[in-house]
Amino acid sequence: MAGSNISCNKQIHIIIILLPAVLYLGCSPFWGLFRKGLNLDDLEQKVNKIDSATTKQNQLIYELNADLITEIENIKQELQELSAKFDDAQSEMRRLYQKLGARSYGYRSFQDSSLTKFNSEDRVDSEELYNNAYLDYTRGDFDQALNGFKSYLQYFPNTQFSDNAQYWIGECFYSKKMYREAIDEFQKVIENYPEGNKVVAALYKIGLCYELLGEYKKAKYYYQKVFSEYPGTQEAKLAEERYKKLN
Repeated sequence: MAGSNISCNKQIHIIIILLPAVLYLGCSPFWGLFRKGLNLDDLEQKVNKIDSATTKQNQLIYELNADLITEIENIKQELQELSAKFDDAQSEMRRLYQKLGARSYGYRSFQDSSLTKFNSEDRVDSEELYNNAYLDYTRGDFDQALNGFKSYLQYFPNTQFSDNAQYWIGECFYSKKMYREAIDEFQKVIENYPEGNKVVAALYKIGLCYELLGEYKKAKYYYQKVFSEYPGTQEAKLAEERYKKLN
């Protein structure tokens, strides 16, 4: 019994001795710094998580911006092409209205089947035939327009509008997404009418056809040819932009 009391007293004595030390550590700056260290580690982990999330968010924003810029450039390119085509259409329609003057105009389409019925005594009006074909094109009737322009070249291969008729044959195939056929027809503009006013437009359209076919090396060749040999034209500006886009 006495031994047990002695052991208990020793334990109490040890606790009494250590208690001030424990209390001192709990209240000391060392303990505060230790707790702050734990808090800083936790804070650093949170900051790292935020940085990682921010990096991913920035990457996503960058990719979205890149896609948006590409889309804007494509729209800009399409608008420029439409503008060039609209200017061309205005010139054609102005010439048509000047031809018509105050007369009433009866619309009549010429088909290959009907043209074969003309004999030597019949007179085919060259401008009427061309105008009808062009009106078919503006209405989106590309097959009918093809017939009209081909018929025009059959009857009038060497007039001031022959190169235009050949060019619009290429445009008809281009609008029908028949790019190989369009290239062949645009090449005829360059080969058959080298002094005509549609050569640069034909060269540019050949480049577009090759680009749409995925043959980018050929597309770049024609784009470079356009802006190198025909600087200052609308086609040169468009060709240079598409050339840079393919690099």
